[in-house]
Amino acid sequence: MADNDVGYNQNTSNLKEISMALYLFLSLLIIVLLILTLLQYLNTNRIVDQQLTQHKMMFPNQIRRARSVYMRGIFRANHRQRNLRTTAIVSDILAAICLVNAVVVHFQPDSTVSLGNSLLRGQALHVSSQLNTTIQNTSLLIGMLLALVSRVVWLYLSRWRYQKLVKADSEHASGPTDLFWTPAVLLQNQYHLQLGIQAVLIVGIIFLALTGLFDWLPTPNNATSQPQSQSVPASPSSSRTSAPSVNTESNTSNASSGSTPQTTQPTYPIDDMKKAPLAPAVALANLTDADRAALLFTMYWTMNGLQTYQVAEYANSTDETYSYHLVSGASGQLIVFSETIPSVNQSDYMFYAFIQGETVKLYNMYQSKQAITSLASQYNLTVTGTTITPNMPEIQDSNINMRQLISAFLTDPAFAKIKSGLTQGVAVPL
Repeated sequence: MADNDVGYNQNTSNLKEISMALYLFLSLLIIVLLILTLLQYLNTNRIVDQQLTQHKMMFPNQIRRARSVYMRGIFRANHRQRNLRTTAIVSDILAAICLVNAVVVHFQPDSTVSLGNSLLRGQALHVSSQLNTTIQNTSLLIGMLLALVSRVVWLYLSRWRYQKLVKADSEHASGPTDLFWTPAVLLQNQYHLQLGIQAVLIVGIIFLALTGLFDWLPTPNNATSQPQSQSVPASPSSSRTSAPSVNTESNTSNASSGSTPQTTQPTYPIDDMKKAPLAPAVALANLTDADRAALLFTMYWTMNGLQTYQVAEYANSTDETYSYHLVSGASGQLIVFSETIPSVNQSDYMFYAFIQGETVKLYNMYQSKQAITSLASQYNLTVTGTTITPNMPEIQDSNINMRQLISAFLTDPAFAKIKSGLTQGVAVPL
């Protein structure tokens, strides 16, 4: 499958910007958390230093260990607080497991499905991507809800322990001679730092919970990892390119340019399309928008190994609706194709066609669910006056003359059914 790395990186630049913004926010929270943790550590050292002035025969670690045992003993002596502490620890462990699971799913690429039909492979990978996204978001949401419960419990326990220590110090005003005594200022600092740490964690937890609830993170494939097989497959006949190596098991290619000459295999419908003669120029001039859209839709699925009668079945499916969208301001040079699944109220952008004179090229949109506010900025097109230039490689084997498509498909008995099955969607802004 050609152009996977280059096309993927350029076509998902907007998603990467969103992803980077999310990671930047989380990184800032982590930095603040580390700073507060460092201040807490330094504050503890100051408490230990105060104790060393009186307990000169003890080592710092001995004092820390003794005070730690004393703090845990406070909880053990109170049944209710002990149970709450156990609940908080268990919630934290479960939350960590859910978070790790979400991270693993987010960063793992889809498994390559070894199916002979590239269409089935593309559909299987698309379903796999959706399943991974659901698992990622569900794990994230459940984990963060557990962590939020835990944080509330820790806030209560921090307040309770602070009051307990203040009371103990006031009742045993022996100063540093008491190993468990804490200077009032340092004790207050310790409490405030604990509150600060919990507050930062709560902000991060709420943010991650909202991320899982509203699906703010890109899907596992679109965010950070290169997919092993793109969600909309390129031409199945393009299994041999100028790249030095080919993976025959996954039927993919390492080629980096969609315009590299390709060799085809006679077992695929694409061969007849590529060999079709040029129709008269008048036939091209007489095409309507619906005709062009149906020809391009048929071309796309032909590249994926389907016969025209199968394309007609797809276009008229009761489970999915396929639409074409004209691009405002593009003077008919661009047509976007989308797929809608009514049962789950989901719409994906599949690919767009760039028509330049008689030549047409297709460009992958990788089943993007993101609304299009500007096709040029979101999919890396340069617009200079009336000149439009796509800056990413086209789908392999998709460079063809429109007059060949007319000869190959326009008189096919299934073409009228394909045309009637496609619906015209709302225009897409350039």
